[in-house]
Amino acid sequence: MVDQSSMATADNEPLPLHELISHILDSETTATEQLFYGIPVLGTMQQLNQRLANQPLLDFFNATLRGIGQAIFVNNPVSGLLIIIAIFIQSPWLGTMSLLGTAAANLMAIALKLDRGTIQNGIFGLNGLLIGATIAFLGLFGNGVWNPIWIIAAIILSALSTIVLQTVGTWFATRFRVAPLGIAVHLVLIAFLLLLAVVPQPFFDMGSPPPISSPVSLDAWRLAQSLPVSLGQVFFVDNLISIFLVFLAVVISTPIGAMVGLLGCAMYLLAGLLVGTRPDQLYSGFLGYNAVLTAVAIGGMFYAPNLLSISLGAASAFLASIASLLLVPVFSLIQLPIMALPFAIVTIGCLLIVQRSLPSLVPVSLYTVATPEEHRQRFLVARDIITHFRKQLTAAIKGERHNVLFEQASVEIKGNLRYIFDAIDRDRSGELSTHELAAHLQSAGKAFSDGELTYLFKSMDRDGSGAIDFEEFGELMLRHRRLMSRYTEFVTYFLPLDADEDESISTKEMNTALSSVGEPPLTQEEVEFLRDRTGGESLTWNRFIEVLLVT
Repeated sequence: MVDQSSMATADNEPLPLHELISHILDSETTATEQLFYGIPVLGTMQQLNQRLANQPLLDFFNATLRGIGQAIFVNNPVSGLLIIIAIFIQSPWLGTMSLLGTAAANLMAIALKLDRGTIQNGIFGLNGLLIGATIAFLGLFGNGVWNPIWIIAAIILSALSTIVLQTVGTWFATRFRVAPLGIAVHLVLIAFLLLLAVVPQPFFDMGSPPPISSPVSLDAWRLAQSLPVSLGQVFFVDNLISIFLVFLAVVISTPIGAMVGLLGCAMYLLAGLLVGTRPDQLYSGFLGYNAVLTAVAIGGMFYAPNLLSISLGAASAFLASIASLLLVPVFSLIQLPIMALPFAIVTIGCLLIVQRSLPSLVPVSLYTVATPEEHRQRFLVARDIITHFRKQLTAAIKGERHNVLFEQASVEIKGNLRYIFDAIDRDRSGELSTHELAAHLQSAGKAFSDGELTYLFKSMDRDGSGAIDFEEFGELMLRHRRLMSRYTEFVTYFLPLDADEDESISTKEMNTALSSVGEPPLTQEEVEFLRDRTGGESLTWNRFIEVLLVT
């Protein structure tokens, strides 16, 4: 339960079982690669990042577009392009400032030679987008529109947000093990706006917001029509075409994210109705962006989307909506906008509370770059593997040995396995010996030590007969192929479970993994069996893989 690089075996140590077997049988295509059906614009388009690695200018455009989309947790350049078009349709001034802010934040990250992958995936750019767009929006009511002083301020503050994220944000993520959501944006903008309020100056006149319109009656149809408006308000857009483009941008990257975002919109409307918010404010969806961001963050980005996480996301979105509606009059007294503070406070608070009180809701590793669909795929893979492991463990304790995968395999698969088996079984005895394994691997150019060959043979000889028959061989090869075909998803799911980061799996951490997929904790008998299987040594990742393969 450490990162994959730390799972590698040192050169002077024997190879782990799954690596030994990999020299006999190649694994299948990973499940994640099949998620988006080969459609190139769906998902996070990580292959594009790889193609642009040696094309700095195009890669900069790619990072800028991803940063625009990341403001709503969408890491997709096509989505970013749709969103910036939506912003320009709403207001060319707003679109220009959004682009300048995103570009300035990325340029500062490049100048500081920060992590390339983080830059590519828009993590620094999103702060610049939010700062540029917020300053542009505040300037709409004063002297900001196309004012060069405001433009320069947006560029400087956006660049500064990169420094704040790299310093304060990194410290926060390391200290509390949660994403530093909105910290850079709010520290920079609140400091700037407080400075404007305290220091007399003639350059930044934010004017006054439009007067409150006359009361309107509550209309159920208009309320239903306003449901997706809060999605657009993440980017300060409220016209029909712009809202549609923002929604489309989210859908093509993550349909689950789009649906959870709409759930956040519904929570804002519900909260507004309960606290008696003016109908016209509900129709505009202006404060609903906090609910949208909170719902998507909890219900799909930082936890794999399932019934529990989506329900928690909805509840958190409701709280963020209440906080938004209650904080507006308070912040207006000090002439500050609430920005996305309710989202940041509620979401970070939720992450910290769940981390301590509900460990079975396994968070997504902060180092993964993925969509809710990929997070859910990892959850399903982990659930399948852990559930099968539990069944294998129960059967092994009872002394039962079932070749389940081999028995269920198709004739074609068994034929392929027979071809490999016969190629190793040189004397055609129907059983494999250590000598035959060594000869086969040597002929394939794979030189193993005597200890590794003995270890491999013993692992494959599940009944301890001193020889490996076809069913034993086939079952282990199929187990290996199934596990390795989903190895990345399984490892990534397990990363956050190693809370103490000691590179071993404790009983408590194993029980957390079991609980996260609906399995009861290990019994004392199972704990003793695992301890006996590992010779009393700690259960490292490689030993756990071995247990999965041979139990």
